[in-house]
Amino acid sequence: MSNKQTKFIWVPAILVVILLGMIFYSAWQRQETKVSTSKNKITVVASLDSYGEMAEAVLGKQGTVTSIINKQNMDPHEYEPTANVAKQYQKADVIVSNGGGFDNWSLNFAKQNKAAKTINLAHLYNYKDGTSGGNEHFWYKTDLTTRLTNQLAVKYSQLMPAKKTYFEKNAKNYQKKAEKLVDLQNQVKTRLDGKKLLATEPVFDNTLLALGADMQDQQFARAVEEGDDPTPSDVREWQELIKQGQIAAVIDNPQATGKLAKQGVDYAKAHDVPIVQARETKPAQTSYIAWQLKQLNALNEALQE
Repeated sequence: MSNKQTKFIWVPAILVVILLGMIFYSAWQRQETKVSTSKNKITVVASLDSYGEMAEAVLGKQGTVTSIINKQNMDPHEYEPTANVAKQYQKADVIVSNGGGFDNWSLNFAKQNKAAKTINLAHLYNYKDGTSGGNEHFWYKTDLTTRLTNQLAVKYSQLMPAKKTYFEKNAKNYQKKAEKLVDLQNQVKTRLDGKKLLATEPVFDNTLLALGADMQDQQFARAVEEGDDPTPSDVREWQELIKQGQIAAVIDNPQATGKLAKQGVDYAKAHDVPIVQARETKPAQTSYIAWQLKQLNALNEALQE
């Protein structure tokens, strides 16, 4: 057989191979499109509803968000997850945990889901568990709305690169909504200058200390947070500071149940010291920004009395 004849035989064969390749590639593309379309939604689980709100704002219409601690009367310290919660974490594409010893159950579930993108607020704030004077209430960090929404945009974009601009825009929109909160923080910072405060628990301290508050008798607050009774010395210091007129306001966590904490608040009221409430969990039917604004406005007004 001549070389010319061989070429004529191979040409149709090559064309057939190319044609089949094109057919298979087209079918593969259709299948990939089908798969990506069916999976083109991001599933997010957040341990706290404050974080869940931000996760939803950045995610927009590109998926769903489930918040585990989502009722104002749920005690995060006493919470025990159910089997259904474990399943939700296993199916999640993105997991947001507080960390810092606050929600170890969330961190443990996140570790079991190797495929999920995770955000640990303790890591974002370089917090070390057990640090002396550390405070794991990261939802009270004054830059949370910026730091967390930017990180969410990064994680979502890793899963949906084509939507990166969309996620970044959503993050900026939420940050814009939070500008009024930043403005109020600056007002309170000015009023806090030279003022001393007491707190029944250090729940609000991440905000207060960032704004320059001079927190007194912190051993009292830490004891209440740990479920212990403040020492007689701490109680005396609390009362003496109030009696001498040195305290501008008392920050009270209404979810605290300690007897001595209640007595401390009553003592402050009896001496006409303003009481400002700062909760550990977000109130029902209230956005995170509205919640923070309400508490800061209450403090702002108290500092003017």
